[in-house]
Amino acid sequence: MLDHSATKLRTDDHRGPQRGSQTGGQAALVAVFPRPVAIPVAASAAPLGRDWLAEHGLADSEVSAAHFQLSRAGGVLHVQDAGSRNGTWLDGQRLVPHQSVPLERGAVLRVGLTALVYRPDFEGPSAPSDPLGDLVGPFGLRAVARDVAALGRNPPPNVLVEGETGTGKELLAATVARVLGRAEPYAAVNVAGVACGVFESQLFGHVAGAFSGAQRASKGIIAAHDGGAVFLDEIGELPLDLQPRLLRLLENREVLPVGAQRPFKVNVLLIAATNRDLEQMVEEGEFRRDLLARLLLARLQLPPLRERREDIFAIAQVLGSRTGLELDVRPTEVEAVERLLLEPWPSNVRELGATLAALASLDPSPGLRLWALEKVLGRARPSSTGLLSAEAVQAALHASGGNETQAARLLGVSRGKLRRFLDKA
Repeated sequence: MLDHSATKLRTDDHRGPQRGSQTGGQAALVAVFPRPVAIPVAASAAPLGRDWLAEHGLADSEVSAAHFQLSRAGGVLHVQDAGSRNGTWLDGQRLVPHQSVPLERGAVLRVGLTALVYRPDFEGPSAPSDPLGDLVGPFGLRAVARDVAALGRNPPPNVLVEGETGTGKELLAATVARVLGRAEPYAAVNVAGVACGVFESQLFGHVAGAFSGAQRASKGIIAAHDGGAVFLDEIGELPLDLQPRLLRLLENREVLPVGAQRPFKVNVLLIAATNRDLEQMVEEGEFRRDLLARLLLARLQLPPLRERREDIFAIAQVLGSRTGLELDVRPTEVEAVERLLLEPWPSNVRELGATLAALASLDPSPGLRLWALEKVLGRARPSSTGLLSAEAVQAALHASGGNETQAARLLGVSRGKLRRFLDKA
């Protein structure tokens, strides 16, 4: 029987769950061009300009001595042009001098020959980070890099990589395998490309005579990569009736070849990837809840390009060099860089690479020029400087067939911001 007199607590003795230490980051303008560097910012009593940029290693003779000013109102950082010679550009539009405009997360600011991206909660060093394996991300992949490093401290048997199409999920999977010491042997399987009738045989193997044409036994991909890693791409496309076949492997690390009587153990790291919302698929009865639970032992999320604009030019430089397009800084026009940053890139790095390949054929000389970029991409989409116009909103809604989420992407704003504008209209 408990001695309640000894365990009696006052109501203020229980402190409850404690929050982890989170700094929340600090406001920063992340320079994308001509060189990558993050600059902490705050409301400024005096205009900022050429000398302020030079202090952070950005020499720009086209920036005025007093070019733009930052202020804070209602907890939101605002920017205004201070009457500069060449103007201050926000999300592709020139600001009216001395008119204060709120800075949205991810806003693109252009002053002189310098392009910057605003981040209200920037974390980490001001210098760019090294690539994450083969993934280039000077600033926008730091959270992913921390998550990958954490996997190495307590290696999971299964990892789920999520991200939109073209974000580099297969490259991240290869990096995870290397960090966890499973780089070899390594295999990548496109689940959507495997016919249902041979799925089990291809992955788990079969014994001789298991089916017509199976004259010899086959180990299957999983057993052939015992000790290493297998990457299952597009796991969300796996038909519902085949999902139980994968569950035994994820739960017990057992493989049962087609036609065999007994399963056998394997030691393999399984990395699955998808561009679909598996939790929504579970609710709709398209994906097994128990299978998702096993995949969620470790979860990595790759952000789309539109959420890491500060990485885009660095990625373009690497991709360009592979297609014969050298994006040297000196012959590159800052307006062309700005256009790259403002493009929504629905297919992400894959689409960016295709664009650069087209540019290499159209204008193969070093650097990047706006005229060539517009030849490939067409006219610039409507953009916002934080003050949405009725004309831009209507154009975006028309282009997206009335879909507000797609229209918000075209405008470069959140759906909530677009909804608030429509409610007031």
